[in-house]
Amino acid sequence: TRVGMVRIQFAPECDRCGSVVTARDRLGDIPPWASCGGCHQPNHIHSMDRIKVLFVLNPDILYVLADNFACTPSAESMEKTVIFAAVPATATGSGFRYSVGIGGEKELRPALDPGRYRMHCPVARTDNFLVVQRKATDEDEPYRLDLRVSNVVCDAQTCSPLPRPERGDTDDTDGATDAEYRSRLKTLTVPHGKIHFDVLPDTNSFFVLWVQEDAEDDVLMRLPEEERESYTKASSVIHNPVFNEFFADQVVSSQPDALLSIQNVVLVFTDVVGSTDLYAFMGDGPALQLIRKHFKILFGAFTKRGRVVKTMGDAVMASFTSGRAAMNAVADALVVVAQECKLPDGTPLQIRIGIHSGPAIVVPVNGVNDFFGQTVNIAARVQSAAKACECFVTEDLLASDPDSRNAYYELLGGNYARRRSSGGGGPNDDLPLNGEGMKVFDSTPATELHLKGVNHVVRARGFRLHNRPRRDSDVDGTAPPTRTYRRSGMFERRRLSGVSIDSSDTNDSNGMTPAMQRRASRRASMLGEVEEENANRNTYEAGSDCSPLDREFSIDLAEQEARMK
Repeated sequence: TRVGMVRIQFAPECDRCGSVVTARDRLGDIPPWASCGGCHQPNHIHSMDRIKVLFVLNPDILYVLADNFACTPSAESMEKTVIFAAVPATATGSGFRYSVGIGGEKELRPALDPGRYRMHCPVARTDNFLVVQRKATDEDEPYRLDLRVSNVVCDAQTCSPLPRPERGDTDDTDGATDAEYRSRLKTLTVPHGKIHFDVLPDTNSFFVLWVQEDAEDDVLMRLPEEERESYTKASSVIHNPVFNEFFADQVVSSQPDALLSIQNVVLVFTDVVGSTDLYAFMGDGPALQLIRKHFKILFGAFTKRGRVVKTMGDAVMASFTSGRAAMNAVADALVVVAQECKLPDGTPLQIRIGIHSGPAIVVPVNGVNDFFGQTVNIAARVQSAAKACECFVTEDLLASDPDSRNAYYELLGGNYARRRSSGGGGPNDDLPLNGEGMKVFDSTPATELHLKGVNHVVRARGFRLHNRPRRDSDVDGTAPPTRTYRRSGMFERRRLSGVSIDSSDTNDSNGMTPAMQRRASRRASMLGEVEEENANRNTYEAGSDCSPLDREFSIDLAEQEARMK
């Protein structure tokens, strides 16, 4: 594409016949409606999963008519076929003869029986009826049918106008029905079934002499999903790092009536734990350098398997085509950040991550393809429910994709070997850093999340670094099978004459940074006495609008007093 030999095109697929309804060089130029030239079906273009990505030769190298898109007949349609003969494209003015019922080697088939037939060519966009009036006899001479291709071309705008929204009307009903379309087709009549088809391909296009028994359009032209060939989808390439390197300007349209959706996208959100205290403890300059280093690691891990959509402060949003790719990228990021991003006191920088999948709308934001919808909201709030050095994965992803579920359990196995993903390009980038049998991740107990703005319970589980600082309640066998979270603006907590532990999830004062210890001391002096509200509940809900540092975990009195000592 850089030297001009080929160019990329985006071609929406016809809902009925699977052919291409239009092809555009830019993703943002795809119209919301287009009529198929092969089967005259009006198509509402609203899904990136139905847009093919094509690489075609530059016309200066090989000229091919842009409208010559193949239409693959279904098995049921081919059962209705009585004549199928390809006619070469020519610009010499010469014609070609195809005969039926004449006998000898030049006969395509025996004479046609009386009745009405359908003649159409999706490539040259011809469509008409052929009526045979009676059965041919031995005395009948073959009837010569002059078939000039341009005379039977069916203009899609005339035969099958687009739905009214394309013409500016508010009614969204389709334009021409199949019955209306058929009423506009030409009818060629022959006296009997012995015919010389004298074809003159005067449209400079390939032409197929395709004659079928007359049947409903859905029988002749619909190609079932199971019979369609696979193709590269626009919904897949927008996550591809190579595509984003070479075609970063391919962004969807911003027109309100040209919305494109994706049936399933895997989204990853990350956030730095304790970022406010990090800046207070290290100072703006050193903290920024550490955040940038953590960005480089995340970008290196994510862009090897997916795409970084954007950053939001010290948070990252990324998209992937599969749960396996997302979890492997996250696993690399968790380990490398913990090993290579250190605070001055030697403690590792801690991040939390959430993974969720589902449908989303693709929208252009700041010149990139961003995502909008409830899937995005859930993914962001699932991340906020995770603890330090932990990744939450929703059951929506694990239950819907067996390969993602297998990838999840592979990460928890003892044979996980992390490969360097910092993006540095050094000679040791592909060397495993964890030996055979070393445990890298622990599983997270099954969790029920009551998320703000989500009217149903989101179930999640996940994985966390094996050597991360943990509370005793995190140790396998001591935690309840599920954990429930309630909104932090409403959660009941005990203010003890000690410390209220924040979501950095440290074990004791040695695991807390000096800034965290100073903050805890200030809280204790301000509280003065114990406040206990609804002691039987110690839950909070993730997903509030406040920052992670303002969300606090409740702990029991004995554990709190032990921490104070």
